[in-house]
Amino acid sequence: MDRRNFLKTLAILSLYAPFLHLNSFSNQRIVVIGAGIIGTTIAYELSKLGVITTLIDKNIPGSGTTGSSFNWINATYPKTPYVYNYLAQLGITHFKKLENELDFPIKWNGSLEWTNSINLQKNLIKDVNHLMDYPTHTRHNIIDFIQASTYEPNINFSKNENIVFSEDDAALNTDKFIQVLVDKIKFNGANVLNNCKFKSINSNKNKILSINTSQGEIQADQVVFACGIDTNKIFKKTFLKPPTPGIIIKSKPYKKVINRIIYGPGIHFYQQEDGRIIIGEQDILSASEFKSSQNYPPRFKSKSVELKYINKIRNIGKKFFNQINQLEFEEIKIGWRPIPLDEKPILGRLSYNTNIYLASMHSGISLAPIVGKYIAKELVEKTKIPLLNNFRPERFF
Repeated sequence: MDRRNFLKTLAILSLYAPFLHLNSFSNQRIVVIGAGIIGTTIAYELSKLGVITTLIDKNIPGSGTTGSSFNWINATYPKTPYVYNYLAQLGITHFKKLENELDFPIKWNGSLEWTNSINLQKNLIKDVNHLMDYPTHTRHNIIDFIQASTYEPNINFSKNENIVFSEDDAALNTDKFIQVLVDKIKFNGANVLNNCKFKSINSNKNKILSINTSQGEIQADQVVFACGIDTNKIFKKTFLKPPTPGIIIKSKPYKKVINRIIYGPGIHFYQQEDGRIIIGEQDILSASEFKSSQNYPPRFKSKSVELKYINKIRNIGKKFFNQINQLEFEEIKIGWRPIPLDEKPILGRLSYNTNIYLASMHSGISLAPIVGKYIAKELVEKTKIPLLNNFRPERFF
């Protein structure tokens, strides 16, 4: 069996092998710590199975990294090797299933990417060609500025002959998506606790009894940590690199001018259904600017610093999107991205206590639906899904 068919077989077996009878799950108590898109999706899948599920967050759902992310759904060239990219492909497939299941439409209009640097452009095309050599991949085409302009007439593509059109990409309104998930979790009978900070685990040898939180004790048999940049601090072990900052700006509603995700030189952006334009930057900020802070601030310390970066982003963006100067901005955030040491997802039970499950990754938006499905299955069936074996926490021990 070739690699392509092998991975497809693993995926099919993982998703469609029959679950145990629902009643056998109903007495399991699982706490999910962290209500970003990963934790919320895991809790949703558990609640569908009748598991006694509690989802907690130290603030409110979606208020951490997820709420300060660009929220691009993709299975593109940065995701290597193939097994990682394939997992992201499955993520897209299951986002489309969740669309129907939750009645939450997503516009799959794709993305357009290019750079004005000759060397970076060569590397971009090389990466795309490598991706298209995979046994399976999402749809990508190299188009010229003329064709790109028919898709996005308000963008100046600078007569670029090699623009990457990733047709299967989408942008997600995570605020609304997570709220829909939380409503469904509660409807399914599970608990969602806001402003509930994890403190410690109570256990007898490897048997978990409960967890201590700022809102008291919660009974638990298994605990899932989907706590993003807090992972190292909670476990007192280095699973992640120091988090990297990124600016996310939201405009006030504006007339319809953008149809797809635009990943241009220096900044990237898209337009939501409500007319708001979401803008992210590429390497404008550096973590060194925040040396004095240990708390990874979600906002700049002053309006003057905000304005400095807004003007910098305007100056970059106006070179290919001149209407950026007409936008009024209503919100600017700093998103701190959790990046595992080897930049691959961390998914699995901890070897020293198999009732503790860790889920941490950089590509949480793209992977959430498939990761939520797989992790719920591993938790309730006390099994291991072969496709996730490449991403186990044991590699860091």
